Amino acid sequence: MATPEAPSGAGPEPVSFADVQALGPTLAEVAPEAYGAAAEQTIKRYPSLTAARSRGASVLVIHGGCWSNAFDRNHALPMVAALNAAGFDVWLPEYRRVGDPGGGWPGTFDDIRAAIAHADERDGKPLWLVGHSAGGHLALWAGSDATQPVAGVIALAAITDLTRYGDQQGSCQEMVPKLLGGSPAAHPDRYRTANIHPVALRVPYRLLWGEQDPIVGEDQLLGFPSERIERIPGAGHFDLIHPHTPAFARVLHTVEQQMAGHEP
Repeated sequence: MATPEAPSGAGPEPVSFADVQALGPTLAEVAPEAYGAAAEQTIKRYPSLTAARSRGASVLVIHGGCWSNAFDRNHALPMVAALNAAGFDVWLPEYRRVGDPGGGWPGTFDDIRAAIAHADERDGKPLWLVGHSAGGHLALWAGSDATQPVAGVIALAAITDLTRYGDQQGSCQEMVPKLLGGSPAAHPDRYRTANIHPVALRVPYRLLWGEQDPIVGEDQLLGFPSERIERIPGAGHFDLIHPHTPAFARVLHTVEQQMAGHEP
């Protein structure tokens, strides 16, 4: 397989969240569509910027941010713009997170289901999920649900084992019991349902992980088949969503290959 080239202007790795935010507005504003009654239950559709390159499938991007309402979907816009430029129609939902009324268990999970259903009903194309970090967790979770109209999942720096992750130190790790309403001892069924079990994934999927990721460790890849994992040397947590990094070139290549039905 040829190594994908980094986009022009690629910066050094690893990049920070501030580097992603510094990219600023990259897309024209679009009106959100409601998929529920809550203020957070909205989704934006960004049609491909180049009709001649339009793909036969759409992408729904699930942003990360530790499942917390401290982080909204705006930081995912540069990635959406890059996917647009590559010919993909992209859906970008917001969803209730920890700190929002109704967020956490089960509202956050219900919103992902509802956003996917809305995009599927409005679009009519096969729908692939691309999720980053906590969004990668939610994308894999949806890909494990046989009732969801999901064609495949690309999970970037995904949290997969909430039991293990929540037992570690860190501000993101501390959000796990808030998301699920308590500890594994208090809610074993919730953790069992929320954890990602490789045997339950019913769709094609890939896990991409930067080897310099300080937020999501390599232990979150445990139990997954090696052929489903792509380790990216030199990349940190946010390189995978920053369009000007070699890591994102790898992400885009994987998205294109997977959605075309080819193994990279």
